[in-house]
Amino acid sequence: MRVLPETATRKEVHRRWPGYVLAVLGLAALVLGAVALLRAEGFSPGEELYAPGFEGVAVSTRDTSYPATDVLRFDGRPEVVYVYLVVEDLPSGRNLEARIERSGQQSALGWLLTEDDGLEVSDGPEEHLRPSGGGVSGVVQFAVRTESGAPLPAGNYTVSIYGAEGGDAAVRKYFVIRD
Repeated sequence: MRVLPETATRKEVHRRWPGYVLAVLGLAALVLGAVALLRAEGFSPGEELYAPGFEGVAVSTRDTSYPATDVLRFDGRPEVVYVYLVVEDLPSGRNLEARIERSGQQSALGWLLTEDDGLEVSDGPEEHLRPSGGGVSGVVQFAVRTESGAPLPAGNYTVSIYGAEGGDAAVRKYFVIRD
């Protein structure tokens, strides 16, 4: 009879994950993949005009009085995107404010290696507005860029233009920048 346990030989223990744990992990990965795919597919470039006085909106990388074509998808990363808003008989003295939002997919490595450049929207010159009817008509220009001056990151962009303090957006423009 031995009193001391035998420690000279070790038995290898093969541990395996139970089948249900692997099934749950696989299902979770599928659900996360499906959600990411649906979010990416749910974004559709275009525009929405909600208020009278706003006739159209276009985006371009060209600084002009109004672009010849409206670009909804940009290949490459431009340094600036100009947003052009056509107004008709907009009450004078009405302050317009534009806000920018970006969404999209980025890998975990991308999040670690890139700095999150803040996005900003600045007003353009008002030289393209003229008095008309009960207000002003013409084109208002906004410029979308990063605070650092670096090229705009890839993603889905939404520019919301507000025509009243604290009110809802009067115009929304959706566009995509791809790497």
